Amino acid sequence: DPETGLPVERKSGRFGPYVQVGEGKEARRASIPKDIEDFDLEWALKLLGLPRIIGPHPETGHPIEAAIGRYGPYLRHDGKYAKLSGTRDVFDVGMNRAVDLLAQAANRGGAARGSREPLKVYGQNGDGADVKLMEGRYGAYITDGTTNVTIPKDKDKDALTLDEALAMLAE
Repeated sequence: DPETGLPVERKSGRFGPYVQVGEGKEARRASIPKDIEDFDLEWALKLLGLPRIIGPHPETGHPIEAAIGRYGPYLRHDGKYAKLSGTRDVFDVGMNRAVDLLAQAANRGGAARGSREPLKVYGQNGDGADVKLMEGRYGAYITDGTTNVTIPKDKDKDALTLDEALAMLAE
């Protein structure tokens, strides 16, 4: 490593090949991604230098970082993440593209996992808990906060009454 004068070593571990600078607890390590064919000292130094700070976000002023993690290359800003398509993107992505990717990831985030807002509140059960119609990962369901019941496909979720919902929760 030109900065520290320590040797850069290519090693093989239980999670695959990696590069290392230094020894013991002070050693810096980085996995060698599978999508890099022309791996050399220059690549090793780039990987060991991650995460790369792209710059301050134009709206918040907080740094945007590009890095390679367990699930591949990504961008990080204020606890929000966006996936990058390849290892080279970690070193090539600029501020404009980074801001776009983070905005797209933020817009995608909530819709993919279903909304936590009820589609409809039927009323209250005997215990005073709200009986709600929710949309989940596997379709519409009714909940009273403790019990969840999936609405069968042949039933119209919009035509359901409080009494029918309570009967389904009691089953």
